[in-house]
Amino acid sequence: MTIQHIDTLEGHEERVWALAWSQNGELLASCSGDKTIKIWRLKDEKLELLQTLDGNQQRTIRGLAWSPNGSLLASTSFDATTCIFERSDSNPQNFECIATLEGHENEVKSVSWDASGSLLATCSRDKRVWIWEMSEDKDFESIAVLEGHSQDVKKVKWHPVKEVLFSASYDDTVKVWEDDDDDWYCSKTLTSHTSTVWDLAFDKTGDRMVTCSDDCNLIVWDTENIKNGPKKLCTITGFHTRTIFSVDWSEEDLIATGSGDNYIRVFQRDSTVNDPQAPSFLQIAVQKQAHDGDVNCIQWNPSKPQLLASCGDDNKIKLWKVQKPSE
Repeated sequence: MTIQHIDTLEGHEERVWALAWSQNGELLASCSGDKTIKIWRLKDEKLELLQTLDGNQQRTIRGLAWSPNGSLLASTSFDATTCIFERSDSNPQNFECIATLEGHENEVKSVSWDASGSLLATCSRDKRVWIWEMSEDKDFESIAVLEGHSQDVKKVKWHPVKEVLFSASYDDTVKVWEDDDDDWYCSKTLTSHTSTVWDLAFDKTGDRMVTCSDDCNLIVWDTENIKNGPKKLCTITGFHTRTIFSVDWSEEDLIATGSGDNYIRVFQRDSTVNDPQAPSFLQIAVQKQAHDGDVNCIQWNPSKPQLLASCGDDNKIKLWKVQKPSE
């Protein structure tokens, strides 16, 4: 496999922290230390700027997530707020802030919508995870404040099919949160990493999860049967030499990583290993110096699974195409 550079975007004035593709793969949102969000449209494998959202959050914007139907975009900021932007029906190129969620004590690091689009999770340096419920009128109400992590919570992500929430933390753990008659509780704590867990991603079925860490390792988990707790399947190690900040799992079953070593790496399951409970993964593509600095986020396009977007400390967003040499 090869990684081909397609496009570089230089609109942000400070480091770019996060990216999020809309579910149809047409729009890419980016956020930055410059306190702005930019909305880009994909056209002919190039990205063009549609709108810059600014003035809504007063410090670095750290996390982004589109609602499943693509009409809402949530952003989290170091100013302790989460903003909700709605796409205009009359002008699809225009987004407007319709709600600002407050409650966290300090920096909000990550945000995630559940599969139904009615629940939103946020996490913060305050060690807490909040769950918000959206009404039909797009009003937001906090329905749970989850305490269990002992340090900064870096990432929250809903299971793609089940109403189960995962959170990753500076305390080296991933916690699994479930609902029992409107009472949210931690059903499992995963402790296999030896340093900060920065990110996690699911395959398209939700039966497998991958986590990445400051320990430079990836761990693949069986998440098919949540009730019995996620089961560790294998560790992918010996590739990145610095913190792995971001991981994503594509529709074509490829795992991509972005790291503090400035590399992007792509892994694929080894088809010669037949035991699903003891899989092995091969590195199939590498991009050296993908950015001039940390690679903070990588995201596969959900509808064009060969396309991969990345962003970094060099203030840039890059678009890549991952394909077989003959394609």
